[in-house]
Amino acid sequence: MSEFKVQDVLNFRQLFFLDKFLIGHKGFIAGGCFKNIFNKEKIKDIDVFFENETDFLEAVKYFSELIKEKPSEYRRSYQNKKVWAVYSIKDHLMIEFIRSVFGSPKSIIDNFDFSITKFAYYRNYENIDEDDYRAQFEVIYHEGYFEHLLIKRLVIDDEIPFPVSTFNRSYKYQSYGYSLCKESKIKLITSLREIDVLNEDELGKSLYEGKD
Repeated sequence: MSEFKVQDVLNFRQLFFLDKFLIGHKGFIAGGCFKNIFNKEKIKDIDVFFENETDFLEAVKYFSELIKEKPSEYRRSYQNKKVWAVYSIKDHLMIEFIRSVFGSPKSIIDNFDFSITKFAYYRNYENIDEDDYRAQFEVIYHEGYFEHLLIKRLVIDDEIPFPVSTFNRSYKYQSYGYSLCKESKIKLITSLREIDVLNEDELGKSLYEGKD
């Protein structure tokens, strides 16, 4: 089981630009976009998750109205059974609202495969302070997140629900300069060997359609 750290966002000012994507709904941002932000790389998309379907539908309603009100700033992009997406024209950024999996920030990132994707930015609604807008925002991340990001190490420290997807993603990250540690290689190979029959359905399985 992964260990996580929770902090306020005062030491993460580079994330403040994400606030506008968390207005009007109760979703939270999680996944690979933070890797790019902390590495000062351009981000192409962000993944917004929700604790339940009601929160997801509220976000869809809010952004659908925003598209009508501000067509020069936002436009509908695409949707499928796992994602409903909006494009921020000014930010050149895809906002992908995930509808295939629900849970708290901790439970969602705990199911991600690599430690460098286990980071979430969210609003703590139990800590609302009318005099301090920033106090409601928090981050939660894997205890080894920044170390592994710095040394470009792919670490799998938990179960692998979709080993074929993780295997494919490890090759993608390798092209970015990241490599699996020895223990993670063994864990991944073992998980792949446990698949009885590798068919087309297995190749298509993943937690969600996000591109982190």
